[in-house]
Amino acid sequence: MIPWRVRAALAAAVTLGEQLVHAPREAWPLLTARPAADPPPLELSRRGEPGARIAAVLHCHFPDVLPGLLGALEAIPEPFDLLVTTTAPLVLPDVLPSFAASAVVWQVDNRGRDILPLLRLVEAGHLEGYELACKVHTKKSSWRETGGRFSGDGAQWRDALVGGVLGSAAQVRRIIAAFDGDPALMMVTAPGQVLGPQYWGANGPLVRALARRAGITARPADLRFAAGSMYWVRAEVLRRLGALGLRSGHFDRERGQDDGTTAHAVERFLGYLVTSTGRLVTSDEIAPG
Repeated sequence: MIPWRVRAALAAAVTLGEQLVHAPREAWPLLTARPAADPPPLELSRRGEPGARIAAVLHCHFPDVLPGLLGALEAIPEPFDLLVTTTAPLVLPDVLPSFAASAVVWQVDNRGRDILPLLRLVEAGHLEGYELACKVHTKKSSWRETGGRFSGDGAQWRDALVGGVLGSAAQVRRIIAAFDGDPALMMVTAPGQVLGPQYWGANGPLVRALARRAGITARPADLRFAAGSMYWVRAEVLRRLGALGLRSGHFDRERGQDDGTTAHAVERFLGYLVTSTGRLVTSDEIAPG
């Protein structure tokens, strides 16, 4: 008997092929659009002078979640620069993470979830000079509340993701030390969040298109990616992602989609980009120092 995940993946692939043939031009923008370059994101505020080796990259779409994320960043035990993108005007609170050497806020459109804002920062050169980045966002994933193939609601998932990469100062020290001691280590995400081929969904042609842009091979059986898009990563990986030259017009307009968008495809493709040069692990795989 064929496992349900395999059946679902095969069905999604057939459906996707039919959609690509019959889709209107605004569908699958990654495959159809030829957009112009984006202007730099609008800077709203700036504090301090950048210069740390670590960048904390935070995308804020739900401001009510922001205080919790800022508090979690307190676990980073050395100075870092805080790079915030937001879909609405946002003034940083007076109380910032204690180790934040500097903080900058940029306003972006509500498009591409947390993925496109990250690419906007990379394209504008704001990730230059950093060794490591910790990427988090105000994730809610309200679609999980309706049930389905994943357990837990969006808040539970967010807590697991944040706790898995910023759970304590001791945990973060181990993660940073692992990067410092192993040049092949490229990304660390939360326990249980590295997913494989059964989670292709409707993203196959989109990921292959991204792989062609990058000049790497994306074999379906080799898929391993950090689900939920919160992780520690070498900044050079994000700069390589920025080299794809993706624009706002390559991303779908927001309609609450839970699969098959450019953002979902980039999330999976990033796994290939990581494993083409090194290792992707979960934080519980890092031995205590």
